[in-house]
Amino acid sequence: MKKYLLGIGLILALIACKQNVSSLDEKNSASVDLPGEMKVLVSKEKDKDDKSKAKLTIADDLSKTTFELFKEDGKTLVSRKVSSKDKTSTDEMFNEKGELSAKTMTRENGTKLEYTEMKSDGTGKAKEVLKNFTLEGKVANDKVTLEVKEGTVTLSKEIPKSGEVTVALNDTNTTQATKKTGAWDSKTSTLTISVNSKETTQLVFTKQDTITVQKYDSAGTNLEGTAVEIKTLDELKNALK
Repeated sequence: MKKYLLGIGLILALIACKQNVSSLDEKNSASVDLPGEMKVLVSKEKDKDDKSKAKLTIADDLSKTTFELFKEDGKTLVSRKVSSKDKTSTDEMFNEKGELSAKTMTRENGTKLEYTEMKSDGTGKAKEVLKNFTLEGKVANDKVTLEVKEGTVTLSKEIPKSGEVTVALNDTNTTQATKKTGAWDSKTSTLTISVNSKETTQLVFTKQDTITVQKYDSAGTNLEGTAVEIKTLDELKNALK
């Protein structure tokens, strides 16, 4: 690893979070591209009286760059961005105490997992931004739980730190003849929904972070037609009806 400790008065880092290249004076700065599509602007102006510190770490094989911004003590983090050549990245923001307050993890396919309103105990709000819609929930104990509700049915998607997804279905309906149940197959990432022991719907959570739906025949024995990608939150809710 190669590390560089830089005076923040000399470098203005664009960490893809709430900043825009066009908002800076290009006449007084030079743009430098780094691995992982990170872009840094180096100021041409004289160093100003700013005791904040920035550290740039670049992997020897250039596969990963880490940019960290610290308070003047050089220890308390303000923000951190880790970018990789595979187009994945992690953006973190920290509060006055240097505790994590927000985090965004961008996957290679552009989908994101976002944490906001983080507390010192590691709990907060969570959001998974998929290609066409967003799932919302919470994060606690290094595990994200996202939920979609439709009537008495709740679909829960859990993403632990390991990244292995688990999906479950819970129905508070007390009428057994119409009560829905769900069976999760981790090998195929498939949730099979049944009513009164008869399979009705199959939801597949693909590796591309999309969700497909396919219905069973009236007997509940064979799938009909072809799987269709769910493109809106309403379509996902309809699949739970």
